[in-house]
Amino acid sequence: MNNENFKNYIRYAGNLIKEQAKQAKKDEDKPQAGFEDYNKGPVIAYYTVISILKNQGPFFDIEQEDISLADINPEVDLFSVPKKKSETNSK
Repeated sequence: MNNENFKNYIRYAGNLIKEQAKQAKKDEDKPQAGFEDYNKGPVIAYYTVISILKNQGPFFDIEQEDISLADINPEVDLFSVPKKKSETNSK
């Protein structure tokens, strides 16, 4: 296996996971009628996957940048409560 191909694959996969997680969070924040509870599942799953990848990387000398996950914080980006319009307008 070509080491460079493997690095590119992992970087690409990490980026896809991150983008899909962000979309899942958007879907959870603004669910279609009847999907309120359903949309929580994918967010929890992405939180788990991203957290594992970020936390286990150092044990293998893998930097978060190498797997395209340096710019996502699962605790903040996936579990933060969206601000209401009134809260954002008052500042």
